[in-house]
Amino acid sequence: MPSFGPILVWLNAGLFFFYGLLFVVAPEVVATAITEGAPQTSAAKIDFRATYGGMTVAVGLLLAALARDPALHRVGLRGVLVLMLCMAGGRTIGIVTEGGPNVWMWLFLAGELAVAAAAFAILRAGPPEPS
Repeated sequence: MPSFGPILVWLNAGLFFFYGLLFVVAPEVVATAITEGAPQTSAAKIDFRATYGGMTVAVGLLLAALARDPALHRVGLRGVLVLMLCMAGGRTIGIVTEGGPNVWMWLFLAGELAVAAAAFAILRAGPPEPS
């Protein structure tokens, strides 16, 4: 039976890849569905496609590369942990400073914290890495 560590990295690779792909293809639709507002200018749409789209696809591809190599599974888990903690931190700052989060923001925050906790637990329970 495979370890849950690589599965967690693969799941995150897929989520980042497809989330990013959605923003590349339809930034206005996805932004409206999640944030209740769409980018209005051409520059904003281009930036959504590049940042939320292209960069997020790249994160998914990088995580997939780490998940494919058993020697890099723990690196992938560390990547997932850092990504989730940084996203949760930024989201928390936004919730505190902006107020008025919608249900998606709470769901994303809960997911980010749960995945970070899972990655941390797997890393902590796993064997030490070779020196």
